Amino acid sequence: MEKVTIGNAELYCGDCIEVLQTLEAGLFDAVITDPPFFHPVNHYVHARGAEPSKKTLSDLSALKHFFRVTADEVARTLKDTGWFYWFCDGQSYGHSFEALYPHCKKVRPLIWDKMVSFNGYTWRHQHELIAWGERQNAERIPTGDGDILKFRAVKVKERRHPAEKPVDLLSALVRKTPGEGVILDCFMGSASTGVAAMNGGRKFVGIELEPAYFDIACERISQAQA
Repeated sequence: MEKVTIGNAELYCGDCIEVLQTLEAGLFDAVITDPPFFHPVNHYVHARGAEPSKKTLSDLSALKHFFRVTADEVARTLKDTGWFYWFCDGQSYGHSFEALYPHCKKVRPLIWDKMVSFNGYTWRHQHELIAWGERQNAERIPTGDGDILKFRAVKVKERRHPAEKPVDLLSALVRKTPGEGVILDCFMGSASTGVAAMNGGRKFVGIELEPAYFDIACERISQAQA
Protein backbone atom coordinates (compact mmCIF):
# COMPACT_ATOMS: atom_id res chain seq x y z
CA MET A 1 0.00 0.00 0.00
CA GLU A 2 1.33 3.41 -1.01
CA LYS A 3 0.15 6.76 0.39
CA VAL A 4 0.70 10.15 -1.23
CA THR A 5 -0.39 13.45 0.34
CA ILE A 6 -1.00 16.37 -2.02
CA GLY A 7 -2.31 19.48 -0.27
CA ASN A 8 -5.73 18.60 1.19
CA ALA A 9 -5.81 15.20 -0.50
CA GLU A 10 -4.61 11.81 0.71
CA LEU A 11 -4.30 9.22 -2.04
CA TYR A 12 -3.79 5.50 -1.46
CA CYS A 13 -2.67 2.90 -3.98
CA GLY A 14 -4.00 -0.41 -2.71
CA ASP A 15 -7.04 -2.61 -2.16
CA CYS A 16 -9.99 -0.54 -0.99
CA ILE A 17 -11.04 -2.85 1.87
CA GLU A 18 -7.49 -3.15 3.18
CA VAL A 19 -6.99 0.61 3.10
CA LEU A 20 -10.38 1.39 4.68
CA GLN A 21 -9.61 -0.97 7.55
CA THR A 22 -6.61 1.23 8.47
CA LEU A 23 -8.72 4.42 8.68
CA GLU A 24 -10.53 5.68 11.76
CA ALA A 25 -14.29 5.41 12.14
CA GLY A 26 -16.54 8.37 11.37
CA LEU A 27 -13.93 10.19 9.32
CA PHE A 28 -15.91 11.12 6.19
CA ASP A 29 -18.87 13.37 5.47
CA ALA A 30 -19.69 11.73 2.14
CA VAL A 31 -18.58 8.95 -0.14
CA ILE A 32 -18.88 9.61 -3.88
CA THR A 33 -17.73 6.50 -5.68
CA ASP A 34 -18.15 4.39 -8.80
CA PRO A 35 -17.54 0.72 -7.93
CA PRO A 36 -17.21 -1.91 -10.68
CA PHE A 37 -20.86 -2.85 -11.20
CA PHE A 38 -20.74 -5.30 -14.09
CA HIS A 39 -21.83 -8.88 -13.38
CA PRO A 40 -18.61 -10.90 -13.05
CA VAL A 41 -20.05 -14.39 -13.50
CA ASN A 42 -20.08 -15.79 -17.05
CA HIS A 43 -20.03 -19.59 -17.03
CA TYR A 44 -22.41 -20.06 -19.94
CA VAL A 45 -19.75 -20.80 -22.53
CA HIS A 46 -20.37 -24.36 -23.62
CA ALA A 47 -18.94 -26.95 -25.93
CA ARG A 48 -20.14 -26.90 -29.53
CA GLY A 49 -23.42 -28.72 -29.81
CA ALA A 50 -24.03 -28.77 -26.05
CA GLU A 51 -26.96 -27.03 -24.39
CA PRO A 52 -25.99 -23.77 -22.62
CA SER A 53 -26.39 -23.63 -18.84
CA LYS A 54 -29.38 -21.71 -17.57
CA LYS A 55 -28.95 -18.40 -15.84
CA THR A 56 -29.87 -18.26 -12.14
CA LEU A 57 -29.98 -15.53 -9.53
CA SER A 58 -27.07 -17.21 -7.75
CA ASP A 59 -24.90 -15.94 -10.61
CA LEU A 60 -25.12 -12.51 -8.98
CA SER A 61 -23.77 -13.67 -5.62
CA ALA A 62 -20.20 -12.46 -6.25
CA LEU A 63 -21.37 -8.92 -7.05
CA LYS A 64 -23.81 -8.95 -4.12
CA HIS A 65 -21.09 -10.03 -1.67
CA PHE A 66 -18.61 -7.48 -3.06
CA PHE A 67 -21.09 -4.62 -2.66
CA ARG A 68 -22.12 -5.67 0.86
CA VAL A 69 -18.58 -6.04 2.20
CA THR A 70 -17.52 -2.74 0.66
CA ALA A 71 -20.59 -0.86 1.94
CA ASP A 72 -20.08 -2.26 5.45
CA GLU A 73 -16.52 -0.95 5.62
CA VAL A 74 -17.37 2.39 4.01
CA ALA A 75 -20.23 2.86 6.50
CA ARG A 76 -17.82 2.37 9.40
CA THR A 77 -15.69 5.27 8.17
CA LEU A 78 -18.68 7.51 7.29
CA LYS A 79 -20.20 9.87 9.86
CA ASP A 80 -23.76 9.14 10.99
CA THR A 81 -24.65 12.50 9.40
CA GLY A 82 -23.03 11.53 6.09
CA TRP A 83 -24.24 10.62 2.62
CA PHE A 84 -23.55 7.83 0.14
CA TYR A 85 -23.39 8.51 -3.61
CA TRP A 86 -22.91 5.06 -5.20
CA PHE A 87 -22.86 4.87 -9.02
CA CYS A 88 -24.55 1.84 -10.57
CA ASP A 89 -26.87 0.85 -13.42
CA GLY A 90 -30.31 -0.69 -13.82
CA GLN A 91 -28.97 -4.23 -13.39
CA SER A 92 -26.92 -3.51 -10.26
CA TYR A 93 -29.15 -0.95 -8.51
CA GLY A 94 -30.92 -3.68 -6.54
CA HIS A 95 -27.63 -4.92 -5.10
CA SER A 96 -26.57 -1.33 -4.39
CA PHE A 97 -29.84 -0.66 -2.55
CA GLU A 98 -29.47 -3.87 -0.54
CA ALA A 99 -25.88 -3.05 0.42
CA LEU A 100 -26.66 0.52 1.54
CA TYR A 101 -30.06 -0.14 3.16
CA PRO A 102 -28.77 -1.35 6.59
CA HIS A 103 -26.65 1.79 6.95
CA CYS A 104 -29.14 4.45 5.85
CA LYS A 105 -32.49 5.85 6.90
CA LYS A 106 -33.34 6.27 3.21
CA VAL A 107 -31.91 5.09 -0.13
CA ARG A 108 -33.16 6.63 -3.38
CA PRO A 109 -32.07 6.50 -7.03
CA LEU A 110 -30.73 9.60 -8.75
CA ILE A 111 -30.61 9.52 -12.55
CA TRP A 112 -27.60 10.84 -14.42
CA ASP A 113 -28.78 11.77 -17.91
CA LYS A 114 -25.70 11.78 -20.16
CA MET A 115 -27.71 13.72 -22.77
CA VAL A 116 -26.32 11.57 -25.57
CA SER A 117 -26.34 7.85 -26.38
CA PHE A 118 -23.60 5.88 -28.06
CA ASN A 119 -24.09 4.07 -31.34
CA GLY A 120 -25.09 0.42 -31.21
CA TYR A 121 -28.24 -1.70 -31.41
CA THR A 122 -31.79 -1.49 -30.07
CA TRP A 123 -32.07 0.83 -27.05
CA ARG A 124 -28.76 2.46 -26.18
CA HIS A 125 -27.65 3.53 -22.72
CA GLN A 126 -28.10 7.25 -22.10
CA HIS A 127 -28.14 7.22 -18.33
CA GLU A 128 -26.60 5.74 -15.20
CA LEU A 129 -28.06 5.53 -11.72
CA ILE A 130 -26.65 6.82 -8.46
CA ALA A 131 -27.85 5.15 -5.28
CA TRP A 132 -28.10 8.05 -2.82
CA GLY A 133 -28.19 7.04 0.82
CA GLU A 134 -28.72 9.29 3.84
CA ARG A 135 -27.22 8.15 7.14
CA GLN A 136 -29.40 8.03 10.25
CA ASN A 137 -28.67 11.61 11.40
CA ALA A 138 -28.12 13.24 8.01
CA GLU A 139 -29.34 16.82 7.77
CA ARG A 140 -32.44 17.48 5.68
CA ILE A 141 -31.65 20.29 3.26
CA PRO A 142 -34.53 22.31 1.74
CA THR A 143 -34.12 22.32 -2.04
CA GLY A 144 -36.04 22.47 -5.28
CA ASP A 145 -33.51 20.39 -7.19
CA GLY A 146 -34.86 17.41 -9.11
CA ASP A 147 -33.38 13.92 -9.06
CA ILE A 148 -32.44 13.91 -12.77
CA LEU A 149 -28.95 15.33 -13.28
CA LYS A 150 -28.18 16.40 -16.84
CA PHE A 151 -24.45 16.43 -17.57
CA ARG A 152 -22.74 15.32 -20.76
CA ALA A 153 -20.54 12.26 -20.49
CA VAL A 154 -16.80 12.65 -21.03
CA LYS A 155 -15.99 12.01 -24.68
CA VAL A 156 -14.42 8.59 -25.15
CA LYS A 157 -11.30 9.96 -26.83
CA GLU A 158 -10.75 12.38 -23.93
CA ARG A 159 -11.05 9.83 -21.11
CA ARG A 160 -8.06 8.82 -19.05
CA HIS A 161 -10.09 6.03 -17.44
CA PRO A 162 -12.71 3.87 -19.21
CA ALA A 163 -15.44 4.80 -16.69
CA GLU A 164 -14.40 8.43 -16.16
CA LYS A 165 -17.20 10.69 -14.92
CA PRO A 166 -17.52 14.40 -15.77
CA VAL A 167 -16.13 16.73 -13.12
CA ASP A 168 -19.14 19.06 -13.36
CA LEU A 169 -21.48 16.21 -12.40
CA LEU A 170 -19.31 15.28 -9.42
CA SER A 171 -18.99 18.94 -8.43
CA ALA A 172 -22.79 19.10 -8.21
CA LEU A 173 -22.72 16.19 -5.75
CA VAL A 174 -19.89 17.78 -3.75
CA ARG A 175 -21.76 21.09 -3.48
CA LYS A 176 -24.88 19.33 -2.21
CA THR A 177 -22.93 17.57 0.55
CA PRO A 178 -23.44 19.40 3.86
CA GLY A 179 -20.60 20.79 5.90
CA GLU A 180 -16.99 21.46 4.97
CA GLY A 181 -15.77 17.93 5.64
CA VAL A 182 -13.96 15.14 3.91
CA ILE A 183 -15.02 13.39 0.70
CA LEU A 184 -14.10 9.72 0.11
CA ASP A 185 -13.80 7.92 -3.22
CA CYS A 186 -12.74 4.33 -2.57
CA PHE A 187 -12.72 3.46 -6.31
CA MET A 188 -10.87 6.59 -7.37
CA GLY A 189 -9.86 5.76 -10.94
CA SER A 190 -8.36 8.90 -12.47
CA ALA A 191 -9.60 11.07 -9.54
CA SER A 192 -12.43 13.06 -11.12
CA THR A 193 -14.15 13.07 -7.72
CA GLY A 194 -10.93 14.32 -6.18
CA VAL A 195 -10.69 17.17 -8.68
CA ALA A 196 -14.30 18.12 -7.90
CA ALA A 197 -13.51 18.05 -4.17
CA MET A 198 -10.42 20.22 -4.64
CA ASN A 199 -12.38 22.70 -6.77
CA GLY A 200 -14.99 22.87 -4.00
CA GLY A 201 -12.44 23.49 -1.27
CA ARG A 202 -13.02 20.09 0.37
CA LYS A 203 -10.58 17.60 1.80
CA PHE A 204 -10.37 14.36 -0.16
CA VAL A 205 -9.30 10.76 0.40
CA GLY A 206 -9.03 8.50 -2.64
CA ILE A 207 -8.18 4.81 -3.02
CA GLU A 208 -7.17 3.14 -6.29
CA LEU A 209 -5.88 -0.39 -6.85
CA GLU A 210 -4.36 0.03 -10.34
CA PRO A 211 -0.95 1.81 -10.22
CA ALA A 212 -1.31 3.32 -13.71
CA TYR A 213 -4.58 5.06 -12.78
CA PHE A 214 -3.14 6.02 -9.39
CA ASP A 215 -0.34 7.90 -11.15
CA ILE A 216 -2.87 9.73 -13.31
CA ALA A 217 -4.87 10.57 -10.17
CA CYS A 218 -1.80 12.05 -8.48
CA GLU A 219 -1.12 14.15 -11.58
CA ARG A 220 -4.69 15.48 -11.78
CA ILE A 221 -4.90 16.24 -8.06
CA SER A 222 -1.58 18.09 -8.22
CA GLN A 223 -2.91 20.20 -11.08
CA ALA A 224 -6.17 20.89 -9.23
CA GLN A 225 -4.28 21.96 -6.10
CA ALA A 226 -2.09 24.27 -8.15
